[in-house]
Amino acid sequence: MNMNILVIGNGVVESTEIIKEYSGISDLIICADGGAGYLYKIGIKPHILVGDFDSIDPEVKRFYNDSGIEIVQFPRQKDYTDMELALDIAVEKGAKKIFIAGATGSRLDHTLSNIQLLHKLADAGVEGIIVNSNNYIHLLTDHMELTKKEGFYLSLVPATPRVEGITTKGLAYPLKDAEMVMGTGLGISNEFISDKAEVTVKKGRLYVIVSRD
Repeated sequence: MNMNILVIGNGVVESTEIIKEYSGISDLIICADGGAGYLYKIGIKPHILVGDFDSIDPEVKRFYNDSGIEIVQFPRQKDYTDMELALDIAVEKGAKKIFIAGATGSRLDHTLSNIQLLHKLADAGVEGIIVNSNNYIHLLTDHMELTKKEGFYLSLVPATPRVEGITTKGLAYPLKDAEMVMGTGLGISNEFISDKAEVTVKKGRLYVIVSRD
């Protein structure tokens, strides 16, 4: 079906403007448990609510129960996080691209786990992008083009032990058929020098992070 889907988790959403932005270009909105509270505040109704509902406000849960949206409830004793379950449903619904908000925050275990879920999406042939007010986190498996964002840097972080054949265009510090390994900071804080930048890898995977302070 090649849909754009917005998935909202229970992490930190610094500004609901980012939810408004991505809900406007998404065909389907899925909330993972307490992430529904962000939509509730701004009056946007999700299509699907997923989780064990240990973190959702009871008032929000009642509202969505009464509104007739699809609710998929799982037991608390489960093997997967609410975010992973929501992403699985997004893939089942035919997502081509998934925007993921509320995936980062003070819990580094949750943040790291959610970033790692980009691999599961890539294995399914789906592009996942974790978005917040200061970061856009992509997982590159072959080639990617990115639009310059004023005030943002572009960083490349190995997502596999070794990444080979890295070539970039449109950046201040270009790479040509380079190699990166985990445990180095070689690819941090590059700068856009054109409206578009390109990153290509031949072997391995890279986290491509567009971020600002």
